[in-house]
Amino acid sequence: MDKPEAPSPPIADGPTSSPAVNPAFRNAVAVLAVLALALLLWQLRPVLLLLFAAALVAIVLDALARVIQKRTNMPHAPALAISSLTIFGGVGSVVWLFGAELAAQGNELAALIPGGWDALSDRFGEERLNDMVERLTPTGGNIFSIVQSIVSFVSGMLTATMLAMLGGVFLAAHPQTYRNGFRLLLPKSWEARADETVHALGVALRRFMAGQVVSMLFVGTTIYIGLHAIGAPSPLALGVIAAVLGFIPVIGPLMAAAPGVLVGLTMGGDAIWQVILLYFVVQQIDGNLVNTIVMRHSVKIPPAVTMFALFAIGSVFGPASLILGGPITVLVFVLVRKIWIEDRLGKSVPD
Repeated sequence: MDKPEAPSPPIADGPTSSPAVNPAFRNAVAVLAVLALALLLWQLRPVLLLLFAAALVAIVLDALARVIQKRTNMPHAPALAISSLTIFGGVGSVVWLFGAELAAQGNELAALIPGGWDALSDRFGEERLNDMVERLTPTGGNIFSIVQSIVSFVSGMLTATMLAMLGGVFLAAHPQTYRNGFRLLLPKSWEARADETVHALGVALRRFMAGQVVSMLFVGTTIYIGLHAIGAPSPLALGVIAAVLGFIPVIGPLMAAAPGVLVGLTMGGDAIWQVILLYFVVQQIDGNLVNTIVMRHSVKIPPAVTMFALFAIGSVFGPASLILGGPITVLVFVLVRKIWIEDRLGKSVPD
């Protein structure tokens, strides 16, 4: 008698396992995703700069709030409120006290610069200077179009500054919220190192900003006092310009000296040499004494590295980014030290 056939196994109703994804296809998709992200970040360069500026404002507000907390033991929220009122109120008070005088001197300075340009043309030749300007502005232009571009640039920067200040308040109010959100985007194994790197960035940028504020106050005050003693017109406006442009390392002092030299050319006599000597002496004292003292605990970046970094930053993000060139250089320097030199190469870098 034949044995009955064994029943065949039931056919599963569920979906069958899908074949393994081709590793080459997966790698291609990953490369395309990275390229798409890079392209998106490239298009969002102005937004990234504004976000970084807001982060710098938050660092300044948080630093002062920490000092207030340390002295009074009050919670973070009221300390931050006092910090914001102190900084923004101080800036508003200065504008209220000196705004009218500064505006008047700014208009006077704008009227004097063409005369200084004419005097410079008489000394070195108008054709030679025009050729130099054409090289700096390939689209064609003169000193008046350059001044107009500067005015438009300053107007845009004022708007960006207001947005950065507002964003900085939001970032400083709840820093842990944004830090936790950033950690969620990272693999779990990276979180500890990311926290350490973010902390190092905060310390480096905080020290850099504190040192730059001291340096800017020194340069602006001494330039104002020196020009006032020489008898130069618009000393307050020129002092403010020197202080603001002093935030840009290496090339900022040269940019700040340009309007002062043009004004000195309109004064006649030996005034031009007194103005040049004043800017030279102040910048030497600031670079070799003030910066040495106030930046001794900050990140040490060689001047040549800073200069080429500024050119690279300006090429990528545009001329407006030069105002943030110093902090961006510090940011990149710390990231390279932490992620590449210490993590990948296993080398230690002394602070």
